[in-house]
Amino acid sequence: MQTIIDNISIESVAAWLPKNKLDMRSLCSSYGDSEVANIIKATGVEKVRIADTDMTSSDMCQKAAEYLFDADSIDKSVIDGLVFVSQTSDYILPATSICLQDRLGLSEDTVCIDIHYGCSGYIYGLFQAACWISSGMCSKVLVLAGDTTSRMINPMDKSLRMVFGDCGTATLVSRGGSSMGFHIQSDGSGADRLIVPAGGFRTPVSTETSILEYDEDHNGRTQNDLFMDGMAIFNFAITKVHKNINSLLETMQWEKDSVGLFALHQANVFMVNYIRKKLKVRAEVTPTNVTNYGNTGPATIPLLFSDLCSQGKYDLSRVVMSGFGVGLSWGSVAADMCYTRFYNPVNK
Repeated sequence: MQTIIDNISIESVAAWLPKNKLDMRSLCSSYGDSEVANIIKATGVEKVRIADTDMTSSDMCQKAAEYLFDADSIDKSVIDGLVFVSQTSDYILPATSICLQDRLGLSEDTVCIDIHYGCSGYIYGLFQAACWISSGMCSKVLVLAGDTTSRMINPMDKSLRMVFGDCGTATLVSRGGSSMGFHIQSDGSGADRLIVPAGGFRTPVSTETSILEYDEDHNGRTQNDLFMDGMAIFNFAITKVHKNINSLLETMQWEKDSVGLFALHQANVFMVNYIRKKLKVRAEVTPTNVTNYGNTGPATIPLLFSDLCSQGKYDLSRVVMSGFGVGLSWGSVAADMCYTRFYNPVNK
């Protein structure tokens, strides 16, 4: 699916990070010095943030939203849409977005929806917000994206524990004078490449699903834990993502050299750099910040904005975002973010 939606703007972006830091080198006693060194070298991840056991992704997103409200001096009564993007919802039901409407003190006229997506989720959240605004249904939509992925990882699974971190973000999308281009794709045949096998209604949690098993690389997990076929995901990303972006650039009639920032999902340093080379774009316009935060799922792109764009070092008149992962799903957004306000991540 490709489309251009007119009269949409991204007003502001903020991020909230939990205070707990996990330094990967502290895991040497558990996994061994050489194993830890090899994973750090391969991924570029040196530290991640881990949420407290009583903190959910909605809590982090709520804090990011409140931070954004204060920084922007926003009248909350003008917000009429709320999109919550996360794979770690508060409940099976009700929808977490409905709970956040109340907790944030938004109007009862606010339309709310949950989007159960991970690393591509921010793209879907922006698309949902843009559609609501374009239809005339909403004028200002709050997109909250975040995950506590650390809760889904078995402590014995070093391959994932040393990659994923937690974060919550808030983005305000509104009616404006700019256009946003979207290119979104899906391939459900790869659903088993990145999955928590048990815990839903197809395979409920049971004694059998809770048995700890080890793979050939000595990573331990149960069927209740997150599983990722790392090589399959890597091959998917390096095959599909650059083509998706190039197609969107053609639709927008943008030359690659005119794009001031390519904000790619921060899976790991190696993957981002590989996709950059496939795109044939400069390293300076394809930054990474995964070293200090890890892969924060649907929060990586807004966290990248919050972390780097407040410094004013990029030309944001033409920005391309790209998210890819669980589903399998992938998509890109082209936008003018010259007038977007970016707030440094809050670290509590």
